[in-house]
Amino acid sequence: MVRKLLAALAFAALTACAPPMNGLLVSPEARDLGGGLYIERLADGQQLLVLDGEITGETSFRFQALLEQADVTGLVIAQSPGGTLLAAHQIGRAIEKANLNTAVLVSCRSACVDIFIAGETRSIAEGAELGLHASNNPEFGYSIDKPYWTSFGFGAVNERAYRVAFDEIWLLTPEEALELNLATEILR
Repeated sequence: MVRKLLAALAFAALTACAPPMNGLLVSPEARDLGGGLYIERLADGQQLLVLDGEITGETSFRFQALLEQADVTGLVIAQSPGGTLLAAHQIGRAIEKANLNTAVLVSCRSACVDIFIAGETRSIAEGAELGLHASNNPEFGYSIDKPYWTSFGFGAVNERAYRVAFDEIWLLTPEEALELNLATEILR
């Protein structure tokens, strides 16, 4: 069921994108919750929580508040360039605690990947990408990233990511993400 919903959203997002004034890939009818979070309603009435944009403290606050108020089963990441590392870790820990699924439709870079890896099932659409690199403050970033990534079983991937300068990016294809166990499935 989740796979069907994600596939439907991926199709809808890629064929009927809203203009970039709101989210880049959400439909014009999506409900804007603030912080780059949206509720997207599919044709069959199902609703999905979508992250489309930069991760900020507001994103974390709104996401955690929503978890307390609604029955959320997962987070669909349409596209995100990343953002605040601590906010991403807060969202990731909330996802882990609630046993939520995560999915990437187009692009998930930097701190966004910290959110993605927290999902119980981690789906990535064919043609999507994950992008990793060191924090803009490598010493501080590494001190909080290493335990976080290690707790999810991805310490070696984190080590490799911190060999990539902040102003560069290590892009992973869905196949590479699956090979590294960052993704559990590829949506085709």
